Amino acid sequence: MFVRFVVGTDAENFAWLNGIFTEAKFLSRREELFKYELDQLNSTFDWFNDHLPCPPFLSKLETGEWTREAVAWYRAEATHHIRRMWDIAAILRENGINVRLVTSEKPGKLVYEDEFQIVAETPQWS
Repeated sequence: MFVRFVVGTDAENFAWLNGIFTEAKFLSRREELFKYELDQLNSTFDWFNDHLPCPPFLSKLETGEWTREAVAWYRAEATHHIRRMWDIAAILRENGINVRLVTSEKPGKLVYEDEFQIVAETPQWS
């Protein structure tokens, strides 16, 4: 089982929705957060920078090895990472942004994996 956090409502096709890292970056750049929210968000980003490998999205997109449909999914066993994602989700929700948790057994063609996550493209949404 794989897990992904996206921004949008249940009525929207989650295959086309941004992940919450992207949306949180957008929100922080709009300078609308309270200081404590921005501090919490930055602390959470720092934790992820220290505890989660960063898939090579930019370089793989530039070389054409990956398509824009390549998205990251957590392995269900990555419980510490998933728990920390809820910290980001809470800040987004407090600021009126809908967050959804999506699960899939077959998120698509595997193009990257590490201990905590995969990147899959050409999603086969279940």
